[in-house]
Amino acid sequence: MKVSRLGLKTMKSRGTDESLAQEILFQSAQLKRHAAGIYGLGNMLVRTRNNIMNIIRSKLEKYECVEVSLPVLQPKQLWEESGRWEGYASSKQMFYFDGRNGTYCLAPTAEEIIMDLMKYNLISYKDLPVNIYQIGLKFRDEIRVRGGLLRSKEFTMKDGYSFHESHEDMVEEYERMKACYKEIFSALNLDAIPVKAVSAEMGGKVSEEFMHISDIGEDKILYDLQKGVAFNTEILDNPELLEALKAENPDLDIDALEKRSSIELGHIFQLGQFYSKSMGGYFTSREGKKEAYYMGCYGIGINRTLGAICEKYCDNDGLIWPEFIAPYKCLIINGNQSNEAAEGIYKLLMENQIDVLWDDRDMSFGAKIKDGKLLGIPYMIIIGKSYAESGNIEIELRKNGEKCFVKAEELVSYFKSK
Repeated sequence: MKVSRLGLKTMKSRGTDESLAQEILFQSAQLKRHAAGIYGLGNMLVRTRNNIMNIIRSKLEKYECVEVSLPVLQPKQLWEESGRWEGYASSKQMFYFDGRNGTYCLAPTAEEIIMDLMKYNLISYKDLPVNIYQIGLKFRDEIRVRGGLLRSKEFTMKDGYSFHESHEDMVEEYERMKACYKEIFSALNLDAIPVKAVSAEMGGKVSEEFMHISDIGEDKILYDLQKGVAFNTEILDNPELLEALKAENPDLDIDALEKRSSIELGHIFQLGQFYSKSMGGYFTSREGKKEAYYMGCYGIGINRTLGAICEKYCDNDGLIWPEFIAPYKCLIINGNQSNEAAEGIYKLLMENQIDVLWDDRDMSFGAKIKDGKLLGIPYMIIIGKSYAESGNIEIELRKNGEKCFVKAEELVSYFKSK
């Protein structure tokens, strides 16, 4: 891809925002605030987000989770069946409106719609268990919007649901998904600690959040990993959950635990029969009886995960995309006098299926270098003085500034080996 085709206009100076990463995202024109809590994402963020979603999909496939697509626009009737319409509507968290054929909402979550989809298909114990997920948009009229990717009114989320014939099967799948989530965040190079959490309006009494420790995180956790204790501080305000926590850890000394700010990347729940009983989700059991499903719920904030990666991988010069999720593998930078050579290298790499970006804009060499570091592509291919003098192409690694020199005919094999 040519930079001139991206519609990219970086800013010379950096504004003041909540964190360095967020300042960089605005400066690099990868994040645009259209209104409070409403953001547009540039090409780099979209491509990286797609790579993140593909990693998540590959792990879910390993655990036999099935992807579907669910509507964002949902009828009020379903939410009234679950008993959650009034709570969401009165809290102003849900976007809703009167349409031609009834009242609708823009889904803040997907429990109601997944139940309406699956209850007509899962009619026997022979149809269970299943684990269904989607990756799509969610809408919540958040009071406190933060940082574009961390908390906004519109965001991309992975939410999954499992259906079971017994409580024991639900718990077993819950533990499998907990293991799956550990693999997902490990594959994304994010340290995500499972912590006990409050289920709130989701239903059920057992849930865990996957927390990534970060100074800009809005959640607070208390933990001692050696003792296997970790929980959201919200539990301190929930007498029932706090009592259960103390029962599991009789020697618990809350004052001795480490307290850190964290970003919630994921949340998994044991929903039990909350939705199946209220919405008519029944199957015929092995004994021929009518029974309600047991459900599990498993969410990952895709935008928030992308935001956490940006926070982790940046410096004062800009972003530093890890190679395994980078939007492009390499960026060609050249002066105007070497456009012909740069175009030849660009075409060579494109023909060999190497994700390459070429800064073909009519601007100074120094400005291109500055933007290259700002955008954070892992490898910068610099066609400068060394190429003019000896035919050597300079390759600079964004993550550490290391440099090496190769001939044009060696470029393909160099990147194929990476």
